[in-house]
Amino acid sequence: MNMLNIVLFLSVNLGVLNLIPFPALDGGRLVFLVLEAIRGKRVNPMVENVITVGGIFVLLIFMVVVTGNDIRQLF
Repeated sequence: MNMLNIVLFLSVNLGVLNLIPFPALDGGRLVFLVLEAIRGKRVNPMVENVITVGGIFVLLIFMVVVTGNDIRQLF
């Protein structure tokens, strides 16, 4: 039962974090969908792509910084 609780906790946390309105996450896609609904027309796919790729790079840089910080604290 403990293992099931841990898996449930991780799944819910991942779902909630994935809805953060950041361009590379599903929450970022929801922002684009809301903009499309408000404007009544589609966001330029090239602009959407550039924003999403930029968000991915920011996430990757963040992961490298956090990993580097964790490794530095080990030594």
